[in-house]
Amino acid sequence: MNTELLTDYLNEQCDEQNKKKIEEWIQNDPNNKRYFEELQFYWNTKTVNKTEFDTEIALEKLRLKKAKTRSFKLRRLMRYAAAITILIAGSITSFYVLSPDFDRISISNNQLIEKEISLPDGSVIHLAQGGTISYSKDFSEKERSIKLSGEAFFDVAKDKNRPFTITTNHTMTRVVGTSFRIKEQLNQTNIEVHSGIVEFIDGNDRQNKVKLTKGESALFFDNLKVILKGSDEIQNDQFKIKYLIYQNEKLDVICKDLSELFNTDIRLGSNELKTLNLTGQFENQDLDHILEIISFSLDLDIEKNKDHILLK
Repeated sequence: MNTELLTDYLNEQCDEQNKKKIEEWIQNDPNNKRYFEELQFYWNTKTVNKTEFDTEIALEKLRLKKAKTRSFKLRRLMRYAAAITILIAGSITSFYVLSPDFDRISISNNQLIEKEISLPDGSVIHLAQGGTISYSKDFSEKERSIKLSGEAFFDVAKDKNRPFTITTNHTMTRVVGTSFRIKEQLNQTNIEVHSGIVEFIDGNDRQNKVKLTKGESALFFDNLKVILKGSDEIQNDQFKIKYLIYQNEKLDVICKDLSELFNTDIRLGSNELKTLNLTGQFENQDLDHILEIISFSLDLDIEKNKDHILLK
């Protein structure tokens, strides 16, 4: 639309044909109508102030205003894009999602450093790389129960009325208020207690459990269903087996089990010894006492070397 025609229209100086043409132009497009109304606003301002109306200046003001609007929209769009980029980048290192049943929250950590997670009850979890936790959306209302995969340090807020439980694939840990670290590996789960009292339990046998205090630790071996209890101040072979029983088992199998449990290389002096069988029960015994019982029962000698133990 010609600006001069619009000016004539505002001055009421255009003929009926052009007047009709302009009015149709205004009605046919909301943008045309908006443009005309803004132009009319400047015209009315000119009329009130009795100043000369310069259509070129008015048009330039309109162009600047539209440019600013576009610039504002562009900046806002770029902010949104930046926010989305940050969210996408964050999702590469950590995830915070609802599980498919929509009643659990799951958090994973793929960062190189531990991720700090604050729970609704005031407890804090430091989730190690590769770890995942999940908990109910009504966690702080009905129960304090966490499912863990991987490794995490827990600093649990005290609440005697609602014990805090952590379950892994094979274990359960129950506390009231304390701090500890749990690490779930391929075939074992271990726990280290930093403060308070912790109950460490076989997930499939609730009677198979130990109670730990500050400085104590325990390991649960999935394949043997055995819990070892120890402390930071002792060697691995001084850990005590909570409960282990053998019924007419080959000595070779028992030595392999003990090697895995105590992370110690235990060997037999001859192939003939592999065929020996043993029935026995070990409870709250460390490796030295267990080997003494075996050697006494089967009339064997124990030879301790730098890198292995030999039964002969």
